[in-house]
Amino acid sequence: MNRTTIMFIAALLVAGWQTVGAQQTTAQMEKLLASAEHKATVDGDLRGAIEEYKKIVATAGANRLLAATALVRMAECYQKLGDVEARTIYERVVREYADQQNVAGEARTRLTRLQSPAASQTKQATRQVWTGEGVDNGGTPSPDGRYLSFTDWDTGDLAVRDLFTGTSRRLTNTGGWVASGDYAGPSVISPDGRQVAYNWFVENEHKREIRTTSIATGELVRPKVALRTEADDYLVPFGWAPDGKHLLVIRSLPDHTNQIATISIHDGSSRSIKSLDWRYPDRLSLSPDGQYVAYDAPAGDSGSPRDIFVLATDGSRETAVVQGPANDSSPLWSPDGSELLFLSDRTGTNSLWTIPIDNGRPKGVAASIKTDVGSIGLLGITRNGTLYYAVLGRARRNVYVVELDALHATKPPVLATEQFINANIGPAWSRDGQFLAYYSFRNPAVLVIRSVKTGEERTIPLPVRVATPFFAGPRWFPDNRAVLILSRDAQGPGFGFHRLALDTGTTELLVHLPRQVSSFDLSPEGRSIFYIFQHPQTGQLMRFDIDSHREIELKRNEWFISLAVSPDGMQLAYLKSLRASLGNAPPGTSPSVVELMPAAGGQSREVFRAEPWLGGGRYNALAWSPDQRFLLVVRDGGPEQGGLWKVPAAGGEAEKVGISISARIKSPAVHPDGKRMIFAAIDADDNEVWVLENFLPAPGARK
Repeated sequence: MNRTTIMFIAALLVAGWQTVGAQQTTAQMEKLLASAEHKATVDGDLRGAIEEYKKIVATAGANRLLAATALVRMAECYQKLGDVEARTIYERVVREYADQQNVAGEARTRLTRLQSPAASQTKQATRQVWTGEGVDNGGTPSPDGRYLSFTDWDTGDLAVRDLFTGTSRRLTNTGGWVASGDYAGPSVISPDGRQVAYNWFVENEHKREIRTTSIATGELVRPKVALRTEADDYLVPFGWAPDGKHLLVIRSLPDHTNQIATISIHDGSSRSIKSLDWRYPDRLSLSPDGQYVAYDAPAGDSGSPRDIFVLATDGSRETAVVQGPANDSSPLWSPDGSELLFLSDRTGTNSLWTIPIDNGRPKGVAASIKTDVGSIGLLGITRNGTLYYAVLGRARRNVYVVELDALHATKPPVLATEQFINANIGPAWSRDGQFLAYYSFRNPAVLVIRSVKTGEERTIPLPVRVATPFFAGPRWFPDNRAVLILSRDAQGPGFGFHRLALDTGTTELLVHLPRQVSSFDLSPEGRSIFYIFQHPQTGQLMRFDIDSHREIELKRNEWFISLAVSPDGMQLAYLKSLRASLGNAPPGTSPSVVELMPAAGGQSREVFRAEPWLGGGRYNALAWSPDQRFLLVVRDGGPEQGGLWKVPAAGGEAEKVGISISARIKSPAVHPDGKRMIFAAIDADDNEVWVLENFLPAPGARK
């Protein structure tokens, strides 16, 4: 949510509270609401909480959002007491506060659940609960459906969205990207709704932590570090054990294997349940009784369809519960543990399915719940059986061309191709400038070779495992008969550089790599591949000589980000961050720099420094001008600092190229004639959060 929106909502709240007989300040009202909630959820004093909620409703005045929220929470208390007054209050909210859509929707859901199961099954419905800037899909809903955890990518902090009130608040306060560079990763709310566990990245040390913190309103509390990993050891939390003492995680180890494991939130001890070798699940889901883990994994080679498995948490047995040629993924247990919900494309489109499970084994056949759901990410199911899911923003990945004069744009960029719009990345000019190559992620993905003179295009099938780090594309060999591509191993965590012949479509492995690279380039004569292994403490800048099959380390122990070989092949430009080399640098003092060095190895020199750093757009965003006088660098930072800049290779003042485009620029490349430039623009619509209600099969409905 941007600052303008926050100020607008704050103004409305203040205006609502400043009415006759309701002269409460915003802080006072928030304190009253928090006090009532604490009394209900922590103290267990439901009747005392009801009285406090009544006072809030009586003094809310014109603030209808506050009154509706207090009424719903009051009704929850009555419902827990078994008092029929709950139904009356829910009906009142639905009837009198329909303009408060989120709160009224929650009241409507709870009212429906008070009806008979058979009646509620006839009213499957979806509704949107969050949209706009800032929607993230890396968290889970709280068991009561009130909160959704997420990462606030404006600052990197962990946050929660109150889906009843439509407001967000941060649970951490790092001071933002410039101050620390640390950020929150995937998160999961505890079964009692009081805590959230999350992945935390410590940038200076390139290490990750599993942390927990309170979700309660009020002052920020110091998070607890359950486990800190070494570099290259990655943990993602997926669920809490019913006792609240352990977390279910996927652990990726330095040897690039993956484990399903549990960790103690008290002492950080870890227990492996199963090793998955190179395979990595889209999701783990822990059954409500904590006895089973459901997960998905490729059935065979990397890129092959996924199947769904149920594994006993003691590791004693495992069952494949959903198998076949379709992609079956993202399993989620129903609240009572009798069903597994999952995504499948078995009917040709992505749809929601369920399958009954008993004692860790399938009890019947899978049934369709909702067809053609599109590109969604499942977030979780609440206690009352409501599914929360993210509708992922439609990706826009296009290739543009812009006319230049002295490396300044003379006209707005235009699409380089109108074929398969929003699916194209990684443009690259051939060495003689006669052809343009780019990846087009159709179904299946292809390499496109476009004639600059005629505009004619031909397509070449790509390996299903082609890798595109930060949307990077192919690199041309000098004879224009082949391109260099990067592809991941069919099995295992490795990657390989391949020569793809344009006439036959066949590939030849040139070098195998143990892990992914963040940037790569091919020398103009086609004899050396330059690439980066990105790790702050052990980062490596590498060269592989194809003829001699010799790998050479050019530099190490710095955080290398992007690289580009000069047109004559004599110089190597690279971008690096100084944050790692500066250690615990004070806020705002860790810049990114562009340096030049001989391609054969040797001393480097700095040609450009951006204080404090270039931002997320710096990846796959470094290029040379044909005359080698300038380097092109992408910077974040809004209208003044953001965009594409040209930097003198001899050192000096940088200048903006003058491209006006809101999307991130990737793979910039100037044509050999210097009169035009190609680049990819990466953007996406905002995510949305929706709920699906009354979708689980009624008891006895399955045959």
